[in-house]
Amino acid sequence: MKFLKIIVSIAIMLTLNSCDNLFEFSVYEADVQTAQKNTTAKNLKLLESVQVDSQDFKFAFITDVHYFYNNLKIVVDDINKRQDVLFVIFGGDIADQALLKEYEIFYDIMQTLKKPYFTVIGNHDYNANGSAIYREMFGDYNYSFVFNNNKFVLFDDIVLESKKVPDFDWLSLALSDNEQFDQVFSFAHIPTISNDITPEMQETYKSLMVENNVSLSVHGHTHSYSYEEGVVSYLVIPALKDPEYGIITVENKTFNIELIEL
Repeated sequence: MKFLKIIVSIAIMLTLNSCDNLFEFSVYEADVQTAQKNTTAKNLKLLESVQVDSQDFKFAFITDVHYFYNNLKIVVDDINKRQDVLFVIFGGDIADQALLKEYEIFYDIMQTLKKPYFTVIGNHDYNANGSAIYREMFGDYNYSFVFNNNKFVLFDDIVLESKKVPDFDWLSLALSDNEQFDQVFSFAHIPTISNDITPEMQETYKSLMVENNVSLSVHGHTHSYSYEEGVVSYLVIPALKDPEYGIITVENKTFNIELIEL
């Protein structure tokens, strides 16, 4: 009888543990911890304290972590060793299935980054309840900021998973009246070379880039490197399936690109 009670107790404990794991990884969970909320606003505040002594500066671009967390750690560690990189932009696909646990792992790794960082939302980040988690953890899907007289515009261009049309009116307004800035840089997860946005949307995006004298448009999504130089240049940085990231050096009215392969 005592043996039977032990067996029953073990079975109950296993069942409860299974339930805990079930809820921990539930696709419907979006209960972001208070300390993890409003991350974009916190990093914008940190950026205000970043000092720069000249027009020239560098920032890093990382994208598409999915489940390559070890490679994200390697990249973050490398950026931390560099004094010349002043902040980081992450190009989307923070998560793969958009589970809260994935967002939390990303957040914890990025907490070790000794620079401000900013994110755009990716198509995988819209899976399940991911868009709600993203908004709670980071903030608005579309936003912009100015650093050292250069404007940075971060745009949600996800179509299929979001089930909506990108807010090109917002983008047009964010890019307008930018003559006072040295350069304007645009960031969105899906590049115009991808079939995951319609040809009409591709043309709308590219037209806004040209009309508003954007220097460089930076993306992820395709998991491979691509660079097209032109009146507006287009850059795609590879996914973190290998520990790679981009460094953009901003100079007076121009820029340089370096792909870092670790």
